[in-house]
This record gives sequence, structure tokens and C-alpha cells, in this order.
Amino acid sequence: MSEPQSGQAPHGSPTFRAPPPRKRSTGRTLLWILLAIVVAVVVAVLFSPHGAKTGAAGGGGGGGGGRRPPTVVGVATAQSGDIPILLSALGTVTPTANVIVHTHIAGTLMTVNFREGQMVKEGQLLALVDERPYVIALQQAQGQLLRDQAMLADAKLDLNRFKTLLSQDSIASQQVDTQAALVKQDEGTVKTDEAAVNSAKLNIIYCHITAPVSGRVGLRQVDAGNYVNISDANGVAIITTLDPIDVEFSLPEDNVPQIAARLATGAVLTATAYDRSGATVLAHGTFLTLDNQIDTTTGTVKAKARFHNPAGVLFPSQFVNVQLLVDTKTGQVVVPTQAVRHGSKGDYVFTVDDGTAKMNMVKVGVSAGERTAVDSGIQVGDQVITDGGDRLTDGASILLPGQTPPNSNRKPKASGPLGWIAGLFAPKAADDRGAAASAGGSAAGGSAASGAGGGGRGGGAARMQAMLDQLNLTADQKAKAAPILADMRAKATAAGDDPDARRAAMRDGMHALAGILTPEQKAKLDDLRAKARAAGGFGGGAGGGGGGGNASGAAPAASPPTPTAPSASAAPPARQSGEGGDPAARLARLSEFLGLDADQQAKARAIFADGPSREAFAKFRAILRPDQQAKLDARREARRGGDGNQ
Repeated sequence: MSEPQSGQAPHGSPTFRAPPPRKRSTGRTLLWILLAIVVAVVVAVLFSPHGAKTGAAGGGGGGGGGRRPPTVVGVATAQSGDIPILLSALGTVTPTANVIVHTHIAGTLMTVNFREGQMVKEGQLLALVDERPYVIALQQAQGQLLRDQAMLADAKLDLNRFKTLLSQDSIASQQVDTQAALVKQDEGTVKTDEAAVNSAKLNIIYCHITAPVSGRVGLRQVDAGNYVNISDANGVAIITTLDPIDVEFSLPEDNVPQIAARLATGAVLTATAYDRSGATVLAHGTFLTLDNQIDTTTGTVKAKARFHNPAGVLFPSQFVNVQLLVDTKTGQVVVPTQAVRHGSKGDYVFTVDDGTAKMNMVKVGVSAGERTAVDSGIQVGDQVITDGGDRLTDGASILLPGQTPPNSNRKPKASGPLGWIAGLFAPKAADDRGAAASAGGSAAGGSAASGAGGGGRGGGAARMQAMLDQLNLTADQKAKAAPILADMRAKATAAGDDPDARRAAMRDGMHALAGILTPEQKAKLDDLRAKARAAGGFGGGAGGGGGGGNASGAAPAASPPTPTAPSASAAPPARQSGEGGDPAARLARLSEFLGLDADQQAKARAIFADGPSREAFAKFRAILRPDQQAKLDARREARRGGDGNQ
């Protein structure tokens, strides 16, 4: 029977008590909470993408524990075209004539009728020697000639009289013979006198010094009033023929049969002269001849080409680059040179095959600058990969510029409460935003950004190309920039993990790019680079690819991170990655790490006031004590060893 409930019962009703409250077990409550957590974890595991990890940087289409994002590549179409066979050589400009003008007689110069550097024609009067002594000598010779001519005439009259008397048998025949000999003697004397007169006249002609060839007069050797002589080594002037003008150059002996065969057919080979940089055409001409023997010490043969030079662009003894067009191959399958890659098995080309890269072994023909002929392996119309191939393997997924990467690593989200719970507890799937950022950076970079994608060190080439895209380059500037960027990427890739070499490659590339830009474009590029450095991005200057960017644009998986500690040849503190975006803050942390005193800190701030550079860092090291320099070097070595968080 239950106990009566507490409280006062209503009037007329029996009294009762309320039942005591029910007590729940604490262990049971904890058990239910633990069960709920277990269920949530199981649901999270079921809905999480197990093993969806981004593939290694050297991976291809996928495999192992996951699939890497598609690589953005630059492409070009294989076309049918003509490829010229060109031979390049370093040549020396040689004038067709280089004459030292000497005087033929001795005497005093009365006048000098030319200016230094003047263009003169053949026969033009250059100088006049005092001719008065030679005029007097002419008069003497002429007087002697008249005297001897008179004696000859008298001897001839006597001979005629003697012949008449001999016919009358009045004189001896011996007397007639003697008179005939005298006439002959006088005739010889007259001939000698005539020669003396002509010699005197010639000396007067020699008093007028004229140009023996047409050309340009060099610096003057003598002045009016000087006494000149036949034995003077320097002469009166030096004349050099500039139009036409020749260029002498050397070719390998292996090219001699090819050139000789073309010349035997009567072909005219075209030669082009470029300046020292090889970028500017100076003159066009024709191949003239080969030397008659090969130099056994060098294995080369000398050759000569002749150029029209009316403007005097080619200067004697100038060094020029010569390109000789030997022949032209027609109907070739032509691809960009950067599309052809070299491996242990031979040359190969990546082609686009339904969103993947296909490796095609090819046989390469002749090359001409940025164009290469492919004899076999691909066909006209195939899309070949020009940029980004260093991060591809056969069958790797690729994206063309402008395409959006698919979210292949995401699994469908579950709907309802289970999906919500899975979203709370499941680990984050591989985020495609990094791939999208890589794709966007490479797409913005076009062909030059192909090597700059992912890996934490890519994007430098893409940012570089993005900067150039804002400069409104002309078609000619773009054509000149393409090989510069390609050379920059090649040198930076060859540098491997050497940060100094990568920075040197970037610096050389920037200098070459500056040479093709207008002053306005240079100023704009400097402004863009300054903004990029301030944002911790690509600087492109002497410090190389700042902000952790790889100058080569390639990010090998096995490569250690770029050393960020300062050194004599490394970037200064303002470029260290992982030390904040504020250069002043980075310098303060470095000062604290090295234990700089107040005076050293003030000097360091003054040194890096204009930004980081090798010169600034050299000055920075100079203000450090030996123990501080050793500490700085130890930090650099530690970072080279992979301790990037030091």
C-alpha cells in the first residue's frame, strides 16, 4: 500500500502523499553520450573520402593514394611549312680595299684637300706637293731636247750632201758612213731628251696626289707644310672602301660538302649580318667564296660574303653574327622548338589526347630558331604541348588555358541529417581551390607560365607573364620576349636547388627583357614588380623569385624548399619566406635572432631602406660580428637541410 502523499488534502477527502522523484543512473547517461559519439564517428568515416590526397608533384594521371590536379599546359598546332637550313658563325667585317696613299715624289705639301672621315671618289685630288722644282726641271729637259734636235737636223743635211758628192765620186765612201753614224747618234740623244721631258711632266702630275680608290678617308697623317718623301711609312692618307664590303667568317669542315654542292648547281646563297646580340639585322648580302684549304688546327674553313653597305652600317673590323641560308626544306611538319623534349630513349613530343598528355617518340629534322621540323612521330594538325611538359608523364591529366579544373577529388555530399553530421566530423577532402589557383595562374601566364603551377614554389613564370600582359607588348616584342622567357626557364630549371643560380637566371632574364621594352614599359614593369615584392610575390629582380617562387617555374617533388636564410649570395631578410609580410617585421625578427645591438639595427635599417639586393646584403654581413655571421650561416645551412621552420 503506497504511502499517503504529502500536503493537505481537500476538505472531505482522505489525506495522500506525492511519490518521491525517480533517480536516473549517471553511468547510463554517459553510455548514451558515448554511443552517440561512436555513431557520429562511424557516419563520418563512411562519408569521408578515404585516402583522397593530392598526388606527388612528379605524378601523372593518378594512382597510389590519390590523383593530383590536372596540369595546365600551353599548346600549339603542328603545321606544314618550310624550314630554312641556316649556318651561323661569328664574322669580321673586312673592307674590299684598304689603301695607304703614298707620294711618288719628295717635296713640301702645299695644300691638303680632304677632311678626316670624308668619302672620296677615285681620282679626287687629296693633296698638292710644291711643283715648282719639277716645272723648272721640265723646262731644262725641253731646252736640251731642242738643242739635240737641231744637231740632229744639221747631221742629216750633212749626210745628204755627202751622199751627193759620193755619187759624183768626189769623196770617199768612209766619210759618208761616218756621217750616217753621227745622225744615228743624234737621233738617240733626241730620244733620251724626249724621255727626260716626259719624266719631268710625270713628276708634275705626281705633285697632285689623288685617291686611287673610292672610299672613306681615315685620320689625317700629315698637314700642309710637311715635307713628304717616298719612304714615309704612314703615307699621306688611308682610304678604306666601305661599299661594297666583305665579311669573313669560319665554318666547320663538315659543312663544306653541302655548300660546295649548292655552289656547283649555280645557286646564290643568301647571307645575313646581325649585330653582336643577334637581334638586329644589319645588312643582307650574298655568299662569295670559300678558302682553298681547311685550317687543320681548328677544323674550320674560312669563307667570305659580300654586302651592300651604302649607309655604312657595317664597319671595318666589326664583329658580327652571320647567318648563311644554305637550303630550304619544304613541306615539313613544323612544331615550336620548345615542344620537343629529350629523354634517355630519344626525342619525344607530348600531344593532347582527350584531356590527357600522350608521349610520342619523334625523329627530329632541321631546326631554325623557334621552329623545328619533325620527320616522323606526329602529323599535321596534332596539338603539341609547348609549356608544362616538364611536369607531365604519359597519360597525365591536363588542362588547356582557360579551362576549369574538374572537382574530381570531391565525393557527393550526403543530404539530410547524416550529411550534416558527416560534414561536422569528416576530414576535409582535398581542396580543389589550389588546383584552380594553379590553373588560373598558368592560364594567365599563357605559354610562359607553363612551368609555374603548384608545389608551393610555382607561379613565378605565370606572374611574370601576367606582368608582361599588362605592358601591351607589340607583336615584335612578344616574339623577342618568348625566347628570353624560354631561356630563363631553362637556366632556372638547370639550376636545380641552387637559389643563387636561379636568382642569377631571373636577373639575366629581366635585363634581357628590359632591352626590348620602351621607357614607359620599363617604368610600368618596375612598378608592377615593386607591388609584387610588397605583396610577398614575384619580384623578378636580382633577388630572383621572391616570396618562395621558383624562378624556373618547375616544382620537383623531391626538391628541398628554397633556402630563406640570408647569405652572401642569397636574398636579404626582406625576402625570407615564412617570416611575415612586413619587411620591417622580418628585419626585426632577424635582428632578435642574431642579437644585433642598437647601432647594428640602425645600420641594417639604413642598408635595406631601398629594398633587398645582393649589394645590400653584402653590406649587412659587413656590420656583423664573426659570431653573428657564423650564426647566420648556420641558420642558412639548417634551412638548406630542410628545416624550413627555423
